[in-house]
Amino acid sequence: MTDAGQVRDGKHRRSTGRFVGIVAVFVALGPLAGAVGVNGLFTAYGVGVEIANGKFGDIARLFWGGIVVGTIVSAIVAYAFGIVSAAGVGLAVAFRDRRKGGISWRASFIAALAFWLLTSVAATSVVPPQGLVQWIGALLAAHALAAAVCTWVARRIFG
Repeated sequence: MTDAGQVRDGKHRRSTGRFVGIVAVFVALGPLAGAVGVNGLFTAYGVGVEIANGKFGDIARLFWGGIVVGTIVSAIVAYAFGIVSAAGVGLAVAFRDRRKGGISWRASFIAALAFWLLTSVAATSVVPPQGLVQWIGALLAAHALAAAVCTWVARRIFG
């Protein structure tokens, strides 16, 4: 429903509330979606290694411990460090929505890829070399999953 102030020259003017709402969806859900996805990957990897080594006794403990404790820890880390990427992708999607209309999957994934590259470069200075490949892969999965979840939610909320 639009009012007369929102329509100018036959075009629907995008509201500031919509812009802020799109960014808020990405900031609120992005780090959590990325953390849950990466935690799931690391847990599956850990369980897979145990199965490959024939250690079937620790699988349940490793799985549930990884899912529960890992999600708590990774969510804290994700919000501490992933909030910048989430806000950046949200801003890119909101600017694109304001400029061309519509929440774009393509804009979301391109922005997520750009922020993944920036985050990966930053990770090289912090993560030790023996774990760097896993972390870069995990960051890619986190950015892609967060972009997909947030874009899907934003499209459902803001049409």
